Amino acid sequence: MQTYLDAHAAFVHWLDGAADCDPTAEQVEQAMFALAAQAAQRGMTGAHWMFVVDGLIAHAKRRCPDNPELSSFVARGFDFSTKWPPAISI
Repeated sequence: MQTYLDAHAAFVHWLDGAADCDPTAEQVEQAMFALAAQAAQRGMTGAHWMFVVDGLIAHAKRRCPDNPELSSFVARGFDFSTKWPPAISI
């Protein structure tokens, strides 16, 4: 559970610092990919990663309600669970 909470908190921290809720798709993908790799290194499974992404989508919708694309960008994180663990290292 702590791994989930740490992964979620790290992305929320990044998102809260994103300029005017307007990060690009590439910026979100890079942040999600790095977060997925870190979560995998900490022992998170692909199934647990899906819960992280779900929570992050909800946070993006609450934090940036005027940017509907942002939650779509975050939802791309579901793709990482199909090839778990991610192919990068931090």
